[in-house]
Amino acid sequence: MKAPIHILRYGTVGDKAHLEKATNTFDYLAINANSAAYVSGAIAKFVVEKLFNSDKKGYFIDPITYAFQKNIHLLKNKDQKLKKSILKLIDCYGKPASNVCNDIPIQISDFDKDEDIEAFCRQVLDFQYAVIQQYISQEDMSKYLIYDTGSSLTDIAQLHPKFLIAPYFYLDITDPDFHGWLNINRKCISIAKKNADQYGNLPVFAQIVLSQECLLDATAIQKIKTAYSHCECDGFTIWVDGLDEHEATLEQLKCFVELLKNIKGKPIYNMYGGFFSILLTHKSINLLNGVSHGLEYGENRAVYPVGGGIPVSKYYLMPLHQRADFTKAFYLLKHNNVLDTSLPDWGPTEKYYKEVCKCDQCKQIMQDIMINFIKFESDQFYEVKRKNGTTRRKKASAETKENCLYHYLLCKKVEFNIVAKKRIQPILQGLNAEKDKYEKCSFIEDHELDYISNWINTIRPLLPGENRNAK
Repeated sequence: MKAPIHILRYGTVGDKAHLEKATNTFDYLAINANSAAYVSGAIAKFVVEKLFNSDKKGYFIDPITYAFQKNIHLLKNKDQKLKKSILKLIDCYGKPASNVCNDIPIQISDFDKDEDIEAFCRQVLDFQYAVIQQYISQEDMSKYLIYDTGSSLTDIAQLHPKFLIAPYFYLDITDPDFHGWLNINRKCISIAKKNADQYGNLPVFAQIVLSQECLLDATAIQKIKTAYSHCECDGFTIWVDGLDEHEATLEQLKCFVELLKNIKGKPIYNMYGGFFSILLTHKSINLLNGVSHGLEYGENRAVYPVGGGIPVSKYYLMPLHQRADFTKAFYLLKHNNVLDTSLPDWGPTEKYYKEVCKCDQCKQIMQDIMINFIKFESDQFYEVKRKNGTTRRKKASAETKENCLYHYLLCKKVEFNIVAKKRIQPILQGLNAEKDKYEKCSFIEDHELDYISNWINTIRPLLPGENRNAK
């Protein structure tokens, strides 16, 4: 069995500097198509400089075709004009994506003719396959790559994605057009696979994006199973709208597992997942083959997000596999005698390194005294103006953001390594022990750590008989 793929999502141009320092923490880079269209230069340079020399590393592009399907107002800026990155992508995709320029979303009727859906699929696949290569062909670096490899740019595998994703659209069982969109998704996969030889026979993945209502609806899951379990794709990427592993009910987690079991047989990557998803990559479970997340954030995401603002940097508490604001993390560590505020420097770091985290970032920050833990605190503020007044919110300094971010990425790397190397029984026992330890702290609300029990109770029935006693 191959090691699970650790996928990191590229968010904005500002992420590039952090990614350059963290290439040893992930395997594949996931790039949204609008970013790939808008900042292809920055991404191309990153691919060449950081991913080019290892065939185990690479990237893929999420075509985000669902974004043109509904709620297209989200494609606009505050001035109600389409975002520049979306306009760039529309130039690459053509019709029917270009209809949003006239405030018309993609509709099922846009694909009534076979030639229309085939043309759209080709445009979407062409973009994924060639966007990096095309940028490099216009730059001086192209002649050096050709000289170094002895190949044409088209033949250099590292310049192309690890796999292609067929165009896809959001599935919601409450949508009267559910069956129509499901049928279009199936057709897109078939067309993409049929044309794979035009793209070096790269693997073609189907992306399944579905609502939580679908997840909990047995009829919807059966239809999804029927549509996808026999399709010709080489693997799946999956995204359940807004599914948060820490907030999900036991029923939701079990339904998610059932969905994976229904389509298993090919590689499956969860596009937004945390430690629970990583556990599902364990060789004794083998329901997922990879998990994606963002830089410090992005373990869950709504398909059509609302709101905004500046994300708050938080400290990732490894024992509980959860991000926590600084104040909460401080009191949890104090409760377990990891730090002692009665001492001038809050005590030594030995217990912290033994019980909490010993990543390189923590060692650099903490050194020998626990008082350095305050370097994870967001101590700046910004103001949000609302109709009822102004609200102050915390934000991290550049130093705090960097501390939290690299600590998080290194913790994720550790989590993948733990799940890849340890037996599942000790992992689950460890989870239960940490829950027992931390839930006694007064800073933990009633049932706040129930997610750990939900994870364990979902995973336990999946295990071989000799491991089912894991607690």
